[in-house]
Amino acid sequence: MLSGGKRNSFGLLLFYVLTFLLLWEWLRPLQYFTDTGHTVFFILFIALVFLLTFFKVPWFIRFPVTLGFVLFALHTIFYEGSVFSPLWIALLFQDLNQNFSYIFSGMWRDMSPLFRTLLFYVLLWLLVYLLHYWVIYQRRILFFFIMTVVYIAVIDTFTPFDASYAIVRIVLIGFLLLGLLYLERIRESEALKSSRSRFAKWFTPLLLMTAAAVCIGAVSPKADPVWPDPVPFLQTAATGDFASSGKSKVGYGTNDEALGGPFSKDDTWVFTWQGNERSYFRVETKSRYTGKGWIEDEKTGASIQLDKGELDYQWYDEGVKTETRKAIVDIDPAYRYDHVLYPIGTTEIKLNNFFVPLRMNLNTEKIKPAGKTGADIQNLESYSATYKSPVFDVDQLRKVSFESEGKWSRSHEKYLQLPTSLPDRVKTLAHDLTKDEDNIYDKAKAIEKYLGSSEFSYETEDVAVPKGEQDYVDQFLFETKIGYCDNFSTAMIVLLRSAGIPARWVKGYTSGEYAGTTADRKRTIYEVTNNNAHSWVEVYFEGQGWVTFEPTKGFLNPEQLVEESSGRQSGAASDKKEDDKKNDGGQRPQDVKEQDNKEKPEPQTKRDANGGSHAGSGDADRILLTGAAVLGLLLALTAVLYFTRAKWMPHIIINRLKKRRDGAVFFKAYEELLRQLKRQGMQKEEGQTLREFAKTVDERFQNGEMTALTRQYERALYRKEDAAKLWNDSAELWENLIKKR
Repeated sequence: MLSGGKRNSFGLLLFYVLTFLLLWEWLRPLQYFTDTGHTVFFILFIALVFLLTFFKVPWFIRFPVTLGFVLFALHTIFYEGSVFSPLWIALLFQDLNQNFSYIFSGMWRDMSPLFRTLLFYVLLWLLVYLLHYWVIYQRRILFFFIMTVVYIAVIDTFTPFDASYAIVRIVLIGFLLLGLLYLERIRESEALKSSRSRFAKWFTPLLLMTAAAVCIGAVSPKADPVWPDPVPFLQTAATGDFASSGKSKVGYGTNDEALGGPFSKDDTWVFTWQGNERSYFRVETKSRYTGKGWIEDEKTGASIQLDKGELDYQWYDEGVKTETRKAIVDIDPAYRYDHVLYPIGTTEIKLNNFFVPLRMNLNTEKIKPAGKTGADIQNLESYSATYKSPVFDVDQLRKVSFESEGKWSRSHEKYLQLPTSLPDRVKTLAHDLTKDEDNIYDKAKAIEKYLGSSEFSYETEDVAVPKGEQDYVDQFLFETKIGYCDNFSTAMIVLLRSAGIPARWVKGYTSGEYAGTTADRKRTIYEVTNNNAHSWVEVYFEGQGWVTFEPTKGFLNPEQLVEESSGRQSGAASDKKEDDKKNDGGQRPQDVKEQDNKEKPEPQTKRDANGGSHAGSGDADRILLTGAAVLGLLLALTAVLYFTRAKWMPHIIINRLKKRRDGAVFFKAYEELLRQLKRQGMQKEEGQTLREFAKTVDERFQNGEMTALTRQYERALYRKEDAAKLWNDSAELWENLIKKR
């Protein structure tokens, strides 16, 4: 059918179509567990490559056409204006140059979304040709079929993606491919001639039996799982806690996709902090509610680097009154996360034990060490955070009139997102609670007051998990009315969004328990444990900024809300000052937060796809040719630069690092020197000390420069001496070494 002098075109086309559909299944889930948009471009790309391969288009045509499509897709997704504009091409080269420098510097996490997308296109390109080789020449697809089933099963288990129909499609496509390829191997081994009738006699019963098996499996009654849901067990194993007999253990965790269920308390110390006023300590925010929990992809989107620890980020409008404060944080050495715990309004973070740059992800507002120098840091140990605590004027907040959903700026539209599966009665309740108010503040307070009413109870033991298609918020609001901070905060945000008000979910820690004062009695000391893990709400006010709300029963809002006209504080903040002077260990229920080990519901709510494309077809040929020429030139230039990098890279590294005088540059410069020596064939062996390696280098160059530089480096690394001063004394020595060949 596919070999011999002539090939059956229909059979060959069928192989390509089935292989394309099987590869397509790998792309479908991307939009459900990442922020990858425009997946239609990826699908069109693999279809184009398969099509060009099927028609045996010569490589000198196939290559520029495929590259042109990639360029066109990148322009459509990431740039505005005409595709023929030289401006976007210049920006593309600039972005690629910056990302290549990230790769050579080991800063993989800092790569831009555009560059990741380009790499993904290259991966798909290679994968299509690999599948073409397997199917057309090797007549094998079993391994890829098994990998597809495993991939979809894992995605279904650990993400919101529902693979019920995907498994059916994969089984149908995979069995057809396996059967047809087996027929082809038999035909070749028996030297049988290709025949349409022989193909029909094999393919027809194969299709009927496969379709019948799929239909019977789909309509048959399903027994309950023999094994329990593995997710809670795996998450519990990761923390090493098996003592809670099925309960989750309180504390911070990264997975909030399936909220609900009881937990056990944990008074393990997390951090101690010193300050003059209580504050919540944020870790991150999440914006997309799935009906079961919260998701946010921190691997995509923009980020900003803190310049010498200073954070230039606008939390509030410039007109909002603030009070500058400082918190000194000491983290438990056993704490296994490297993020910064910080109050909202933070403007500066000074690390005490590390010389590493910090970076804030703008999707989640999580602050972590950046680059390779921060990759191995377990936690930041100790640091100080300077922040501007807001003093919001309630009268000014009330002046922010209600805006309909369509009038909010594009940057705040994602904070109005709701799943399409949200029950109508939730939206009706939001309308009933807020219909009598004419401004955002009073609408938000009406929802906060309702959740704080006697209808709801704070509970950590008898807390339900939504089953099947049941919505997490709907279950809490109308059925159980029992829960902890996750229930209250998520419910308030969903009600706010249903009323057309932007809001986001914030997680971190409360201020903890009073633990005394410093020796000079100038600051109060607070101890924070896993029991203080918490989630709360931030509401956006146009012209004011993000304002904290606290819907969880028994908790006090740490933000100051002042009614200037009456000269008094509003709401819970009026009692906060007095509460700060006491040990509040028995004053109110401490919220504890289950993050990692929640029971996951079986069917999960899907997220809407955000893919799409917009492009005219009138100038398609010109676009493809222009794109092919640019990317072809880029690839050729990249190849030349790569193979000559040992000669030109030292000059770039010197220009980038020599003039810096901060403490972190010495560590970065020494690492770059080791990489350059490795390019020249001098690699540090496993188990070899820095001084032993330095001696080897000095023997090669017949001097003692590497040993002298290494001694300076070890003083900064191990003795914690002033790294900036040591670098200033060693910069010229380092430059001489990195230039040597």
